[in-house]
Amino acid sequence: MISSTKRKQYVQTQLDKHQAVQVNKLAANLGVSEMAICRDLNDLEQLGVLKKTHGGAIKRESRSYEPPFNLRQHKVLDEKRLIAKEALKFINEGDTIALDSGTTTVELAKELVSFTNLTIGTTSLHTAIIFLDHPTVTLLLAEGVLRKHEISLFKSFVHNTFNLLYFTTFFVSSGALNREGGLTDDIIEDATINKIIMGHSKKMVALLIGEKFEQSTFVQVAPLDELDVLISSKTPSPSLQQALHKEKVATIIAQAKEK
Repeated sequence: MISSTKRKQYVQTQLDKHQAVQVNKLAANLGVSEMAICRDLNDLEQLGVLKKTHGGAIKRESRSYEPPFNLRQHKVLDEKRLIAKEALKFINEGDTIALDSGTTTVELAKELVSFTNLTIGTTSLHTAIIFLDHPTVTLLLAEGVLRKHEISLFKSFVHNTFNLLYFTTFFVSSGALNREGGLTDDIIEDATINKIIMGHSKKMVALLIGEKFEQSTFVQVAPLDELDVLISSKTPSPSLQQALHKEKVATIIAQAKEK
């Protein structure tokens, strides 16, 4: 039987496509009872994903809301893995790097287990678990308050930690990218931490799936001129490409290798 998490991911995908869903259609498509779907919609409404309506639900738009990690991690996973593999070109043995708590950077973390000499700073417990038994990679995990839906750390303890550290490269997979606002995020606390890490890093590499282009979320992380590299599996629009080129941001399109 399909799990509740998988059902909720499906609901979110349908909301992204159609802005509204119906209980009976969801139940039929997933092969589960309407009661199960109603429970899922109740949970998602409490999380702020949607607003329930008679017989269904509509997407709730909020620029200060980000879906929980477990609802995002499997979304366009192939794209995220392509981006992560391309990002490896910017990492060398001996580097000290920072990874934000996004789902694409967690895919990058999985690719880094083959390295033998890295120091990695992060707020993500998902990333920390990947290196739990690694014999030679040094992990710098900031102290902080646990954000349960994200499995990451935040608050002033984290700020204090990253104010003392300096990195070769910062890999960030924020919420959106546009010409006017640059790189933006959904959560103020995450954006604040990312700004600190960015100021302590020689290079900043944004890892973004294509659907984040020409979008704007709640708070700015960095204007375009503070980015060094953008890696995506989708080509930005001509106007966004032009803006990136103007600010000397190297744009790399990750593509699957031909078999």
